[in-house]
This record gives sequence, structure tokens and C-alpha cells, in this order.
Amino acid sequence: MRITKIEIKNFRAFYGAYQIDLHKAGKNLLVYGENGSGKTSLYQALKRFLESSEGGHQFKPHQNIFNSDDGYIKLHLRTDAQSKQDTYEWSETVKDETNEELLIQASRAKGFLDYKDLLETHYLHRENEIVNVFGLLVNNLLANTISDQNDQSLAEDWASIQPPFPDQSEVDRIADLEVRIANFNDELTSRLTELQAKVSEILRKFGYNIALDLNFQGIVYSGDNKTLDNQEILLTVEFFDRNIPEHHRFLNEAKLSAIAIAIYFSAILLQPTSALKILALDDVLIGLDMSNRLPVLDILDEYFSDYQIFLTTYDKAWYEIVKQWTSHDGKWKAVEFYFGQTDEYEIPVYVEDKAYLEKAREYLDANDYKACAIYLRTAFEVMIEEFCETKGLQIRYHRDRSKLNSKDFWDPIKVENGKSGFLDASLIRDIELYRTRILNPLSHTTITNIPKKEIEDAIEAVERLKTAL
Repeated sequence: MRITKIEIKNFRAFYGAYQIDLHKAGKNLLVYGENGSGKTSLYQALKRFLESSEGGHQFKPHQNIFNSDDGYIKLHLRTDAQSKQDTYEWSETVKDETNEELLIQASRAKGFLDYKDLLETHYLHRENEIVNVFGLLVNNLLANTISDQNDQSLAEDWASIQPPFPDQSEVDRIADLEVRIANFNDELTSRLTELQAKVSEILRKFGYNIALDLNFQGIVYSGDNKTLDNQEILLTVEFFDRNIPEHHRFLNEAKLSAIAIAIYFSAILLQPTSALKILALDDVLIGLDMSNRLPVLDILDEYFSDYQIFLTTYDKAWYEIVKQWTSHDGKWKAVEFYFGQTDEYEIPVYVEDKAYLEKAREYLDANDYKACAIYLRTAFEVMIEEFCETKGLQIRYHRDRSKLNSKDFWDPIKVENGKSGFLDASLIRDIELYRTRILNPLSHTTITNIPKKEIEDAIEAVERLKTAL
């Protein structure tokens, strides 16, 4: 089972409607996104959608604050490329459609991981001498794992020993509680043994001489205080066969990130089976240098080949490397998000096969001139930048490349045109006119006063320029 298309409308950063087509085969998705471009909103859309299957979230708090039209998230699913497509929606008005066993299982088996999650294994413990991961493992990473003995989840076993606790005089109830605590200790110990073995296996892929131990002594019930004591799983590390006290203060960020990734990946592999397996990673590799990121690709290939993977990053160089690495088998799709802004709202600029002009026309038809202008300007800028690069034209130097503007690329094109005359005078005149009035980031405050016909003419001028170049 795979996701074949994602539709998002007015969810968090997404202003208006967006579609990401993953084809009938349900490709993996690689996403590059500038900060503030909507990259993480895509990650959250998938996560919240699946969690809504168990009643975990309402849509309204995630509605885009700049657009009052009802939003939604729709996932299109297929078992394979030849099978019938099923569509599920989560929105403020459609709340129960995700309450399907398929999506409930997918939610429990899912692997969603962002860079903030990794901090729970080291950074959040920086003021402490020890790293206690009991809460992280019991309440989160291992909660949905199922026992081979009683077919119960660890969360159910943990819930069975929670308050209210019996009085000291209730001997039978105390004995029953002790049995349930012993069962929980056995189940958790079994999970930790399995987890630790898998963590060590994955850690070796990074090439580090690191051994990891998850030390759990067992929960003990204190009848005097009516408390569950020893809620500790101590994460300890050996480096080159030497125990490292306070390893979270000693090891560098790359090694700490590798340990965290190995723990999370291993926990995902212990989750219950599901027809739809999702692994979503949002900027999880920012703590790793390039040499330490490459093993992650091999880990994904070896351990998560049956998962549909969503990998997002704000690092363009890393994006290009992964794009090249994944291009050989046709199982991945690469898209980009850029940050767009008017004087009234922010908008993600979604890039797929450079179809900016088509998106500009969609917003024009919807009478959203400011969003239209963002896509039209992007189409114009990409077009002239690519032409200058292809032709090797000299452009004005800026130490900070972000300060380059369309004039820096348009002027060399006009100079080149003076030599070979590939642009006619009327097209140059039109582009000059619209470059200052519409194709300019500073024009967004006045664009609502520009007639629709003039914006249509600007789109046509950019289309003519595209043909000429």
C-alpha cells in the first residue's frame, strides 16, 4: 500500500490548494525547502492526518491563518499501480473518514522523526549527569510494540500498573499489582534486548567504534509511598571499549546524532506490521557532516525498502546529492519549496517540473493576484537565470548571492540580444514594463490595483519570453 497523491489546502503554511503527485507506484519523496517555505508543514500534514485516525487531532487549530476557506488534507492510496485508488480526507467538516483500520495501523507503525526528536537522547539531558530515556522509550518509541506472549502493546502493560494503587491492607490487590509489574518488567526487558541489538547493528553502519547499553533494573512498587520507583532506563556508551561517563557532554554532535538516529530507526523497526508503512524524516541530519550523512542513505536502502519514505531538508547541497543518489531506480520523486511573501501573507512556492506559469494562471483565475504575482515572478527569474547559466553570460558580482535580482540577469540578456537579435523589440518593451510593475517583489503592495487584463498580459509576455529563450 502506497500514497499516490497528496492534496493539501489551507493547512498551516499552505495557502490555497496544493497537489503532490507520487504516481501510481507511490514514489518516495525528497523535498528541499527554504526555512518558512512549508517543508515542515508537509511533514506535519502527513503526521497529523495519520494520527487523526485515532482521534488525536482536530483540523481547525492547523487552519492557515491567512485564508479562511475551509482546508483539508487528502491522501490517495493504492495497493499497487494496477489497483483501485482509495481517497481519504481529514478536515474540519470530514472528521471520521480517517477512522479506518488501515490508517489506524499505519499511525501505530509510522516513523516520524525531526531534528527536535533527536535532542531527547542527549541535548535535553545536558544539565544532568545521566541520560534517562525511560519516558522516551516507554511513552513514545516502544509504546505501540506488541508482545509475542500476550499480544498486548507495551502501552497497555504500562497502563495496567498505573494508579489508583491499593491500600496496604488490600493484600490480594497488592499481589495482583506485583504480578502485573513483574510482567511489565519482563516485557520491557525483552523489548530493550531486541532494541539494543538493532541499535548496535545500525550504529556500525556509521563506522563508529561505539557500544551502547540500555540499563533497566525494573520497576519496584513502594507500598509506603504508593509510587512506582526505578523509572529509569540509563543510556550508557562505550567508546573504543572505554566507558564514557556523561557521554552526552563528551561526544561530538555527529556521534550523538548517530546514536539518536540509530535508536529511533531501531524502534521504528520494532513497531507492529502495517500495510501502509510511512517513514518521514524532517531535517534529521543537520547534526551530521556530509561523510556521516551518506551512511543514512545506505541504512534507508537496507532496512526501510518496504517503507514509503518522505525525506525533507533545507540543505540544498545535500538535496542535490540525495537527488543524484536516488535517481537511478525511479523510486523517488524530488520537489522543491521556496518562501514567497506578499504584504499580507506568506505562501509556499511549490516547484515541480518548473510549472510556475501554470500555477500563476490558477491563482489569476481565483482572483488572487498577489499569489499569482509570486509564481509569475518566480517563473521569470528561473527562466532568465537558467538562460544566463546556459549561455555563460557575465552577470554582476555579489558576494552575497541572495542580493542578486532579476535586473542583474535581464541586463546581460539585453546585451546579448544586441549581438544576435533573438528577442523582438516589442517583447523587450513588455518585459521592461512588467518587470517593474508586476515581476518585482516590491510590487506586491500595489498589485491589487493593477487590472486583471494587465496581469494576463504579463503572463503572456513571460510565456513569449520562455519560447524565445
